[in-house]
Amino acid sequence: TSDAPATFPIGTTTITYTVTDAAGNTATATQTVTVTDDEVPSITAPEAVTASADAGACEATTVDLGVAETDDNCEAELTVTNNAPATFPVGETTVIWTVTDAAGNSTTATQLVTVTDDELPTITAPEDISLSADGGSCTAVIEDLGVLDTADNCGIASVENDAPADGFPVGETTVIWAVTDIHGNTATATQVVTIT
Repeated sequence: TSDAPATFPIGTTTITYTVTDAAGNTATATQTVTVTDDEVPSITAPEAVTASADAGACEATTVDLGVAETDDNCEAELTVTNNAPATFPVGETTVIWTVTDAAGNSTTATQLVTVTDDELPTITAPEDISLSADGGSCTAVIEDLGVLDTADNCGIASVENDAPADGFPVGETTVIWAVTDIHGNTATATQVVTIT
């Protein structure tokens, strides 16, 4: 006879065998059965997340990643971790989720986090200008329209204006200044040039 269980749990089980002869004499021997958990747990990462960058910053600090779904053949507690940074920069970041069971088996899943820059740059046009027409002409060529003030949370890509290249005619001309940041957001401001 033996005291072997119907099913063997994960770990080591010692079985005792007993032999009995017709006279009632007995002897025993033992056997060790070791069952290992070699099955990796399963994990499903949360769905992809899109968030806006924090105001005045080129990163997001409050991204709700959600909760990964996990399962395993053994009921022991699973450990779930991820490599998410403290702050997510504008653009795409892949977060790797890892689940590990009590036997040390682990598997991973990935989640995409996209942070967008939705903040417009700021622009202050130069001060309005009043000048006389150039001598012998009905226009004025202005080399320097003044100081333009721009700023952005991520960075300025370009600044343009629609000032006439061949000079400003007598009268009022509204110059439109446009600033575009590195993510395509644009803001405008106007400056009035008066030529007498």
